[in-house]
Amino acid sequence: MGVRQIERWSRVLGAAVAGPLWLTPALAQTEPTVADALVRPRMGVTYDTNGAFRDFGGLTGFIPLGQTPGQDLWFLQGQARLDTAGFLGSNLQLGYRTFGPDQLRLTGGYVGLDIQDYGGGSFYQLAAGVEQMWAGWELRGNAYWPVGDRASATTLSGTPFFQGNQLLLPTTRQVTMAGGDVSVGGAIATLGDLGPLHAYGGVYYYTPLDQGSFLGGRAWMTANPAEGLTLQLGVQYDQRFGPNLLLQTSFSWGGGGAGASAPAPIALGQSIQRTMGIATAADRRIETALNPDSNQVYQFYHVHPGGVAPGDGSAAAPYQSIDLALAMAGSGDRIYVQPGALTSGFTIPSGVQVLSSGPVQPLRTQLGTVALPGSGSGSRPYVPGTVVMTDDSLLSGFTLAPGPDQDGIQANGVRSVTVQNNHILAARNGILLNQVSGDVAVRRNWVQSAAQNGILLTVTEATTVETADLSHNQIGLAAGNGLLVRAADGSQINTLQLRHNHIDQAQENGLGVLVDTNSRLGTVVIDQTQIARAGANGVLVVADAGSRINQARLGQLEVGRTGSNGVLVLANDGSTVGPVGLDRITVADSQSNGVLILANAGSTLGEVTVRDTAIQAAGANGVFVAGQAGSNLAAIALNHLSVVQAGANGFLVSADQGSILQRVTLVSPRVGQASENGILLLADNGSQVGATWLEGGMIQAAAQNGVLLLANNGSRLPTLAVTRTQVGDARDSSTIAGNGLLILADQGSWIETASVTGNQLGGVSASGIQLLAAGQSQVDIAEIQNNQLQTIDGEGLLVIVDSQSQITQAVLTNNQLQTIGGVGIQAIADGEGQLSAVDITANHIRQTTGSGIQVFAANQGQIDNAQITANTLTAIGQDGIVAFAETGGQMTTASFDRNQVSLAAQDGLRLFATNGGMVEQGQITNNQTQQVGNTGVFGFADSTSRLPSLTLVGNQIQGSSNQAVELGNEGTAPLCALVRDNHSLDTANFDANLFTAGAATLQIVDLPQLNAQNNGTFTQVNNAGATAGQAGQAPCPSPGLSGP
Repeated sequence: MGVRQIERWSRVLGAAVAGPLWLTPALAQTEPTVADALVRPRMGVTYDTNGAFRDFGGLTGFIPLGQTPGQDLWFLQGQARLDTAGFLGSNLQLGYRTFGPDQLRLTGGYVGLDIQDYGGGSFYQLAAGVEQMWAGWELRGNAYWPVGDRASATTLSGTPFFQGNQLLLPTTRQVTMAGGDVSVGGAIATLGDLGPLHAYGGVYYYTPLDQGSFLGGRAWMTANPAEGLTLQLGVQYDQRFGPNLLLQTSFSWGGGGAGASAPAPIALGQSIQRTMGIATAADRRIETALNPDSNQVYQFYHVHPGGVAPGDGSAAAPYQSIDLALAMAGSGDRIYVQPGALTSGFTIPSGVQVLSSGPVQPLRTQLGTVALPGSGSGSRPYVPGTVVMTDDSLLSGFTLAPGPDQDGIQANGVRSVTVQNNHILAARNGILLNQVSGDVAVRRNWVQSAAQNGILLTVTEATTVETADLSHNQIGLAAGNGLLVRAADGSQINTLQLRHNHIDQAQENGLGVLVDTNSRLGTVVIDQTQIARAGANGVLVVADAGSRINQARLGQLEVGRTGSNGVLVLANDGSTVGPVGLDRITVADSQSNGVLILANAGSTLGEVTVRDTAIQAAGANGVFVAGQAGSNLAAIALNHLSVVQAGANGFLVSADQGSILQRVTLVSPRVGQASENGILLLADNGSQVGATWLEGGMIQAAAQNGVLLLANNGSRLPTLAVTRTQVGDARDSSTIAGNGLLILADQGSWIETASVTGNQLGGVSASGIQLLAAGQSQVDIAEIQNNQLQTIDGEGLLVIVDSQSQITQAVLTNNQLQTIGGVGIQAIADGEGQLSAVDITANHIRQTTGSGIQVFAANQGQIDNAQITANTLTAIGQDGIVAFAETGGQMTTASFDRNQVSLAAQDGLRLFATNGGMVEQGQITNNQTQQVGNTGVFGFADSTSRLPSLTLVGNQIQGSSNQAVELGNEGTAPLCALVRDNHSLDTANFDANLFTAGAATLQIVDLPQLNAQNNGTFTQVNNAGATAGQAGQAPCPSPGLSGP
């Protein structure tokens, strides 16, 4: 049976013992004549001082399994215990007792299993015992056999120390002891009402694992001063543990009926007497420190530079010179150097580690990592020269001063080096690792001054570095790069870690990673690093000339002042940089871009994510992400970024020269002040930017546009969405010098869908929101909805299609505009441009200098369908709502429906054609005008233009300073108008002024009934130029098609 099975069954039986002890077995149903002789179940509690072992408290149980009352008994006895160290233990015994034929001699025995937990596992033990009782005497013998693992893990028990050339470790472990005991005793006195006093004596014998055996003796007395209460007091002695006091107190419930005082039940039902726990001993040893990888003994050569006596390299007699130690040491050995001055630099042999006692020196051993004795003193040996590394060598804890013409630490063409905890005062290159391979570690070094690079790692000639860890280093001043890693000539670095580095000043790049000429870098991690000042880029990550970086992660970087970019990530010349992540970056002052991420010349950038990054000041763009010259970028996500001041654009995302950006997301970008655009998204020269989403942005000030989304020169922007973004400040009319938001398709470009929703714009010098298609470009659908505009110097909302371009549908709904310096909402088709449909609905416009809403087609421009519906306009500086065609422009249908216009300085509603323009059909229905400075409703075509059909139905016209309705035609084509169900109140002049010129024709449907059909309110009519027309006969409109 395996150990796990033994443990499982023992715990099940232990639970049975500790559980239903109150159950009465079936034997209790025997005849009353034998009931008094039955042994019944019982349970109890106990506390033991267990000799040389830990004290414990426990729960006990005794269950009869089968019995012949007063004759024999099968039983289970169990215990669950907790010792003073907090470890659990348990045991379970199966026993049998029987009286001889004369009822004077009792013989019994048991077998059992013991379990004892320790820190990290459990010990197991088999136990067995026999017993004999006769004539008042008791004789017992027990045997204990540990099974399974008999020793706990070895642990360090003291401070390591050197002896000779080795490191010794004081250790300890717990081991189990096999053995047994024999005891004899009986009642020696009666204590009156307290019952008898028993005395016992015996010997025990144990053999600990891997140790010598020992013999001991013990004696004890027991008494039962009350029913269920047992007290025990004794002593024991052996040569291993010395003298110890034994003490036990226990109390039990149950176990006997009315006849429990009879000798037979008492003898049959008493508890087994044995050592209840598993006997263990501490095994203390002194072990030699081993290398856990090779299982070889560590060899140390000790050096005390400038010591007074020659030595043999042992701890007691160290060498005076490191040269002696270097000559003796072989691969796997360590040279341990005390503080002092060396006479020159040195070369470390292959596989040797040279350590000093200055920093804490950890050492991996078979017992875990320990600190070398004496390390951590803070005093480093002084080396006036260069230390040269070789294969598998290590240098730790030295101060080097080679001078500006020599490198501090140097490795050339070697494999696997470690350089850590060193100070380089002045050197050419502080640390130079050239053409290395294997594993490289450069950690916790300080380079005070370097005439070239602070730390330089180059991997060339098709070599491979598995892992390079350059972390926790500090560079004071470097005339070249602070820290530079370069892989070239088809080389490879699988993993590169650059963490917790600090660079005070570098005249070139602060920290750079360069992978070129068909080389590979698996993953590069740069985080928790500070670059105070750099003459070029603060942080540089570049893949060039057909190279590849699988993944780049940059986080928690603090970049101060840089001569170029704060952070630059570049894929160039057919190279690839996989997913790029920038997280929690700050750039204080960069002369060029704060952050530049670029794919150039047919290169590829994987998914780019930049989050929680702040640019305080940038001489060019705050954040610039671009693809150029046929490059490809995957998804771009810019989340929670801020640019306080930018010399160009706050944010620039660009695809140029046939490049592709698959998706762009900007969430909560912030721009304080930009010398050009706050945010610029650009697809240029045959490029494409996929679905673009701008949400929750804030642009406080920009010298050009707040947001510019531009497709140019045959480029494509499939989907644009701008939502919940704040542009400018309504309290200052000059915060945005150009347009608040400009969407532009130019030079044969295409925007499929543009959505501008829920934004706030204020303090804009030009247009608030402008959509422009020019240069034979196309916009399929534009939706401008639920925006708030205030203090706009130009037009509030402006839609323009020009230069043979096309906008299929423009929807402008539910916008709120206030204090507009030009026209509130304006839609224009010009220069042969075509606007298929424009829907201007449910907007609120208050206080404009120009007209409230203006829609027109000019210069062969065309508007197919203009719907102006349910808008509310107040305090308008010119006409309330105006639609017209001029200079060859055409408007197929213009509809004004359910609009409210009040306090317009000129006409309330105005529809006309002039200078060769044509409006084929006009519908002005169910509108309200109030307090307008001229005419309530004006319709007109001049001598070169056409307005064939006009419906004027269901309007309420109040307080017009001139006419309520003024209709005129001066062209050769007739104009026919349906005028009915209108209300005119408080009109200063004619209710209706109908005029013609020359041979022009103006027809009014049911002209004689004009007053009656307009609710009797048209009491004054000047109809000198009008004639009667017939409804439904061209060009007259039909009442059934015009609504109420």
